[in-house]
Amino acid sequence: MKTLPLLILLAASPLWSWGDKGHRTVSTLALRSLPEGPRAWFAGREAEVCDHASDPDHWKQDRKEGPRHFMDLEAYGGPAQMPRTLEEAQTKLGGDYYRRGVVPWIVQDRWRDLVDAFREGDPAKVAFASAILGHYIGDAHVPLHTTENHDGQLTNQRGIHSRWESGLVERHIAAEDLTVLPAQPDKAFFYRPWDWVKASHALVPQLLEDDRDADRSTPLGGRGKTRTAAYWMIFWSKQGPVVKQQLQLAGQHLGDAILNAWIVAGKPAAPVKPAP
Repeated sequence: MKTLPLLILLAASPLWSWGDKGHRTVSTLALRSLPEGPRAWFAGREAEVCDHASDPDHWKQDRKEGPRHFMDLEAYGGPAQMPRTLEEAQTKLGGDYYRRGVVPWIVQDRWRDLVDAFREGDPAKVAFASAILGHYIGDAHVPLHTTENHDGQLTNQRGIHSRWESGLVERHIAAEDLTVLPAQPDKAFFYRPWDWVKASHALVPQLLEDDRDADRSTPLGGRGKTRTAAYWMIFWSKQGPVVKQQLQLAGQHLGDAILNAWIVAGKPAAPVKPAP
């Protein structure tokens, strides 16, 4: 009986995210953002990071995976009331806290994994840990991963989740067209996930309004299952800059994560490959 709520939760939660192209883009931007020291760890392994960037979206056998990708801020009374510790979350919501999403703490956990990988000195583990960490960092930059109205189900806009983070990305985004924002040292990096989630949440109202405007402007496509080319053109004109911004920030913040994990690990030199 105890497993049933988790099964329902998994089916209902927004386990999808940027999509493979979006997560690959975040990884690509992050690796390009790095200074020479940590970048050397990824020499010849760039494809590995991108190839594993979407792995967490496929871990459906883990019934607790869904909430690791989001956080419903309304459950806590909005961004100003967002808990910073799991203990605070439990105090506010009791046993209900987990199903409301735990992405900031998951980012912290996966960042610790990356620090450990650098300390172990294994480039393969560093590449994999970076890919998995990057997935959750990417999700924290998706506005609809910060709200209980995650798929527009509360505002008669079902499907908005995939339209924004996959539909627009697949149609219009190319990594080479985005700006690489240099990774930065940050002694307070461990606490940044809450800043990202808060900033993402602030984008939700305009995102929903722009989707409604695009629908109103394309009556033939309207609110049916298939959107017209005109809908996509209008939605991109309004939300395209936001999609680009969030992908670029996610790439920078993954770069920040890698750089600061390398610093905390003692700035280890990348192992030298033996001569063939």
